[in-house]
Amino acid sequence: MHLTQSLSQRMEQKLVMTRQMIQSIEMLQLPLMDLQQSINMELTSNPWLDLVDGELAPDRTNVELKRVEDKPAADGNEDDARVKRVELLLKEWNDPNTRGSGGVARRMGEEDAKLEAMQNTAAPSTSLEEHLLTQLHLVKEEPHLKELAEVIIGSLDTNGYLNTPLMDLFYKNEGGIRRPVVKDGITEDEAELALALVQGFDPPGVGARDVRECLLLQMRRMDEDFSFEEQLVEHHLDDLSHNRLPKIAKEMAVPVERVKEGLARIAHLNPKPGRAFGGRRPQYVVPDVVVDEIEGEFHVRINEHFLPALRISQDSLNMLKREPKDSAVREYIMGKLGSAVWLMESVLQRRNTLERIAQQIVDIQKPFFEHGPTHLKPLMMQEVAERIGMHVSTVSRALSGKYMQTPQGLFPMKYFFTGGFSTADGESESNRAIMLKIQEMVKHEDKKSPLSDQEIVERLMAENINIARRTVAKYREKLNIPSSRQRKEY
Repeated sequence: MHLTQSLSQRMEQKLVMTRQMIQSIEMLQLPLMDLQQSINMELTSNPWLDLVDGELAPDRTNVELKRVEDKPAADGNEDDARVKRVELLLKEWNDPNTRGSGGVARRMGEEDAKLEAMQNTAAPSTSLEEHLLTQLHLVKEEPHLKELAEVIIGSLDTNGYLNTPLMDLFYKNEGGIRRPVVKDGITEDEAELALALVQGFDPPGVGARDVRECLLLQMRRMDEDFSFEEQLVEHHLDDLSHNRLPKIAKEMAVPVERVKEGLARIAHLNPKPGRAFGGRRPQYVVPDVVVDEIEGEFHVRINEHFLPALRISQDSLNMLKREPKDSAVREYIMGKLGSAVWLMESVLQRRNTLERIAQQIVDIQKPFFEHGPTHLKPLMMQEVAERIGMHVSTVSRALSGKYMQTPQGLFPMKYFFTGGFSTADGESESNRAIMLKIQEMVKHEDKKSPLSDQEIVERLMAENINIARRTVAKYREKLNIPSSRQRKEY
């Protein structure tokens, strides 16, 4: 068999993802604050775009554009077309009626964004490690013991627990040889003394190796008598977690009421003492879409309040007019002009796509906006995609990581898309609405005789909702609702 090479031609059609298409898709996926960062990066590298100091008034939107039109046209029809395209895009970009800071928001008396951000920014919080190290530096102990305690403090998790075996903290393996991390070595007694020192710090329970030890540490520092509760935690913690109160009462030879009293006192302890201290900074959500109710009607607006107002750089325009048509500088400037065009077109397309999707959500889920989550309807992304003439993947990208501010509260935009069940009367109920119904049933049940999963099924069937018992159990677990046996009060 001989291998040969030959040349041939063939025609085929395939989609090629250009840089501009990729940029447009990326812009569509970005939440508002990430979009702001992306635009700021473009402003840094693109000489064609300048920031407008202050906010543009409606009657001053086109001031810069008129100045451009009064100047002689740049050489070349293609260059003129690009400049005109930028002018039109800037006019739409800076129009206060289409930005989140104008229109409906202005009429509703929106406050200054910078002042609001300053008022709602939390002060830097002290971490658990910093809190413990401050106490360690104040105690009068020998330096070696304090050095060991510092290693322990640095090994605690965010809940305040020590999850690593104690002696493993003070040794490391180097080439198969176990070497101490402290100069003078360490014994198990010294390690235990250092741990006891940390466990004596505030908050009570810190430095524990499990929940049992955490609760015992807290009770032993109480001024009141917790001897009975210590026995409960020491010997019956598993039974307590499964609500086996009669079994505990029988083994301890006490009434069930006495066990309930002890459990109530234990419930006031903190099983995660480290959670009261700052770890990672909280993530604040800025809605990309805002739905306002005005005179009984719901109005959709895209929040672009944080996006900067832009204008054409006069320096770049003047430089373009001076440069010869075949100049490398002119080619660079025109390339940056094209980048500015694609940036603004991508953002404006994002605005249009989000608005169309949000309007469909409002139209379909109107009962939700009027009455709350229990009236949420089943909705699939495919249905919205068909209504607006887009591919379902585009809808999914547009919703990714974005939030909608509604009269009912702040929700991820994907919250409004959920499966559901058909009722006997031909209506439909969403999964989330059914979960809320289950939550309400459990909330108002008789705690001495809680509802079983089968009883919940029967109550839902009385509302014409046909659902399997295993589905009820699955929803109950998603809601972190214990089983009827664990919810029972004695």
